[in-house]
Amino acid sequence: MKKTISILIFACSVLLWSQQTISLEEAINIARENNLTLQNVYYQKEAAHWAHQNSKTQFMPRLNLVYTGIYRESSITREIFPGAPPITLQDQQNHITRLQLEQVLFAGGRIYNAQRLLSVQSDISQHLYQRILYDTDTRVTQTYYMILQTRANIEVLNLHLSLCHDLKTNSEIMFKNGIGLETDVLQWDLRIIEIENQIITVENTLKSLEQAWGLVLGIPIIYEIPSPETVSVEHFMFEIREFSLLDNTTKNVRMNEFMDIVLENNIFLQNIARYQVSSRYRRNINKADFLPTLYLSANYELTNDTHIKEIRFLRDPPWQVTFNLSIPIFHGFRNVTSYRESENQLQAQGRTLIENRRDHIILARQAWFDYDSTVSNVMQNERHYNLAERTLDIIRNLHQQGMTTNIALTDAQNDALISNLQFINSIYEYITAKNRMNNFKHLQ
Repeated sequence: MKKTISILIFACSVLLWSQQTISLEEAINIARENNLTLQNVYYQKEAAHWAHQNSKTQFMPRLNLVYTGIYRESSITREIFPGAPPITLQDQQNHITRLQLEQVLFAGGRIYNAQRLLSVQSDISQHLYQRILYDTDTRVTQTYYMILQTRANIEVLNLHLSLCHDLKTNSEIMFKNGIGLETDVLQWDLRIIEIENQIITVENTLKSLEQAWGLVLGIPIIYEIPSPETVSVEHFMFEIREFSLLDNTTKNVRMNEFMDIVLENNIFLQNIARYQVSSRYRRNINKADFLPTLYLSANYELTNDTHIKEIRFLRDPPWQVTFNLSIPIFHGFRNVTSYRESENQLQAQGRTLIENRRDHIILARQAWFDYDSTVSNVMQNERHYNLAERTLDIIRNLHQQGMTTNIALTDAQNDALISNLQFINSIYEYITAKNRMNNFKHLQ
């Protein structure tokens, strides 16, 4: 009994959540807050930002308070370390406290180039986060409309399943009245089974999409996944018909405008230039192995006495300033080989980035052509769907009058179902193509 009650409660919970619907804008906001991939890239962006801020501190001096204590030999030390040699202290001093100031004067450009490298990498991470943000919005939008497309297919299949049941009923009546054949009824039974199998397949596809929908939104609990709201496709049909009326010259103008926006705003293309700059800074860091380095170290002695309450200086004045100049002479050719390695890596990456830029521009053009093709596909499928529906009505009327065969009627019904599904799917393919094309713009 308890098991039955638990199952009923779970089923009611699933039904309750499945009835909750959200708009596309609400779904995008949920994904931006919960999508784990997006959160991961966000923290990587923040880490790159603070790494750049940390690199700025390398230009600043370092000031430390340094205390050195040495304890002379006593009875206590002899008891703890028996047999240990006595400790001899210079001038009987055993406490030294000083302020130590360190400043890099010249490091062969290492600090500067490292700071500039981290600055560029921070910009890359910032723009990469924006790109993942756009990609997440695109995934949410695509999955949103894929679910609506699958639902529309189920509705079409159920509509034609109901029509097949009606036509089967008419065939049964005609068979009982002696003006029909039993094979006509059997043909409709077969047709009904085929459509029912299609419905089961599409329903399973819908369940898989709902799980993918939950992953995109970042919702781990399956029965808490809200459902997309039904969206009318009428406004899409309006812009499809409007675009289909354009001539080739106007389409080319719009395509060039689209490509101008892509070249100016696409984050991937912008980051390609940043990757090239970062490679140059990395190469310049290796150049520093050929250059000298110069450091400044200044020590100000505060105390140097056995008793802390007394302050006595060992030197007058208590300042000690040291300049450390290091000039590389021979490092086993490490500096030469490192530089040659970075130089060749820079050249290789430069050509890779040029290829990536070219490929991305080609993909943007392909997205435009796919968009154009889906418009033509929708218009053709709309005409085909209208003709198939009209043909089905004519043949159904002729069949009722006994002027055509049942085979012709089943063929017409099958053509109407296929054309209906193709028309619905072509509209959603247009929506997907439009969404994919707009993703190249990277504009909010």
